[in-house]
Amino acid sequence: MNDPQGGVPPVDWEERYRTGQTPWDTGRPSSELQRVLKEYQIGPCRTLELGCGTGTNAVFLAERGFEVTACDVSEQAISLARQRADRANVAVQFLTCDLLELTDLGEPFPFVFDRGVYHAVRRENLAGMLAVLQRVTVPGSLWLTLAGNANDPEPREGGPPQVRAEEICRELEPLFAIVQLREFRFDAACIDGQESRPLGWSVLARRR
Repeated sequence: MNDPQGGVPPVDWEERYRTGQTPWDTGRPSSELQRVLKEYQIGPCRTLELGCGTGTNAVFLAERGFEVTACDVSEQAISLARQRADRANVAVQFLTCDLLELTDLGEPFPFVFDRGVYHAVRRENLAGMLAVLQRVTVPGSLWLTLAGNANDPEPREGGPPQVRAEEICRELEPLFAIVQLREFRFDAACIDGQESRPLGWSVLARRR
């Protein structure tokens, strides 16, 4: 999944990954993820990535000593992710599954990351996603989610679904305390043949 694009429901993820119609997949680790890890001194730990796509961020984390479990709904994406991990000679537990069907993954995760899952799932089943996050974390666990920003002055058709700051706080704060909510630009991606850096929200939250 990785970063579902607005305006194209229903999405055939297998077809998108098979044909390379994945403009959000830059092939590079997220700059914002790297910033947060450094700024908040988040070191190697058990980590869950939701909607990992072709595994760029999962492999990046594994290369730095994180014990990574990563999931995506697309079998094609997971196949590409496993190939990426093999090339990098790192171990990542990749799972093909629907996010909302995640069950027993063993010990809870101190760190959870998603680039574009929360903003895609929230309107259809926010309660289901929060229930999953509650199951896989414990009080004190950190969750970093990167979401589309409704303040974007130049939104593109095909860009990420957009969320308002007040919606984020209202939806997440029953279960999480917001540590940082800041605007950022997604790494450059190709949307409709043009390079684009959509405005986003970087949300770091701590489980209550």
